[in-house]
Amino acid sequence: MLFRKRERFERTDVPTPGPYTNVIGVVVLVVVAVALFVVVGRVADRVGKETRLEDADLSKQVGKQSSMVVTDDQYSISQDAFTKVLFLTVADASDMEKGTQVTQAQVLLLHEKPVQAEDGSETTQTVASLATLPLDAKIGSGDDAATLADYCAAHGPAACVVPLNAASNIKFTHVVVASEDVLEQVMALAGTDPSKFIKESTALLMKLRTDMTTAELVDLGTRATGVGAENFNRVDAPLVAETTQADDGSAAETGFQVIDRTALCTSVGTLV
Repeated sequence: MLFRKRERFERTDVPTPGPYTNVIGVVVLVVVAVALFVVVGRVADRVGKETRLEDADLSKQVGKQSSMVVTDDQYSISQDAFTKVLFLTVADASDMEKGTQVTQAQVLLLHEKPVQAEDGSETTQTVASLATLPLDAKIGSGDDAATLADYCAAHGPAACVVPLNAASNIKFTHVVVASEDVLEQVMALAGTDPSKFIKESTALLMKLRTDMTTAELVDLGTRATGVGAENFNRVDAPLVAETTQADDGSAAETGFQVIDRTALCTSVGTLV
């Protein structure tokens, strides 16, 4: 029997290993890893920005507030529509439940005021008030009572919402906690496309947390801009000495100062 020698053929469809095959493989793996890292980083960054909106802690506190009460029988609660936004400027806005220094507390009230048009029909006109709440005002009660500054330092900004609601007699529609005064930056959002907000407003988002959605924050800025900051009714919430009844029936000061709720609410139009 004759045996033929088996011939070897080179396959053209299979790459031939070369001296740089391993090096190329490593380079490809590195490129893929870097690309994956960039994509994951961008997704994480976007998620981080979005979580600064619709903050769960602030939403919970907004929902726990009490309704406005009549503090003086000479007045009644306005039936007009109001949007009332609490702005807390703090040293650290990264954690709503972490104690931090508060440097400013303001309430922006957008009031849809009924007016009569030239043709006799009734329409509404937006007017705005900006009330500054003193940091040495008492909030809380009993053993938990403290000045606003001390309360925020001990409990964090989210915990201040409900006590401030009671202390001011203003039920806040929304809350913004920021590391600086951001009202003008919020107003600058007027006309922004909500779908592009996350991408275009990075600097602002990194400074604040709020219970509002993107659309609500943009709408707030648009409405406030329509009024104009120069037209705001600017109010400093007045303070009065807190008193309690002594054993002999006389009034004794507690050492705290409290917000004069009637004076504040009449000055911003929520009591009429």
